[in-house]
Amino acid sequence: MTLLRAWILLLVLSGLSAAFAEYSAPGDTGAAMMAVGGAGMLRLTWLKARTILASYLRLDETPQARRIFGLILGLYLLLLGGLFLLPLA
Repeated sequence: MTLLRAWILLLVLSGLSAAFAEYSAPGDTGAAMMAVGGAGMLRLTWLKARTILASYLRLDETPQARRIFGLILGLYLLLLGGLFLLPLA
């Protein structure tokens, strides 16, 4: 992926992150909608981080390093998701 395409993708994902933050605000919705919004935010965060790692840090040239970073990032985001959902239960 070229840097221009990565930059455009990051702009789109940032816009989607803003939309998720706007429409899943704690005062407006219930716990179920907050959980869906939080999961969506974490998914967008994962996609943005993978785009940055692959394009800007050139990890797309070393697939094994990209997999390791992706695994660590995914585990970290799963932990954050669990911590986010804990008070909602």
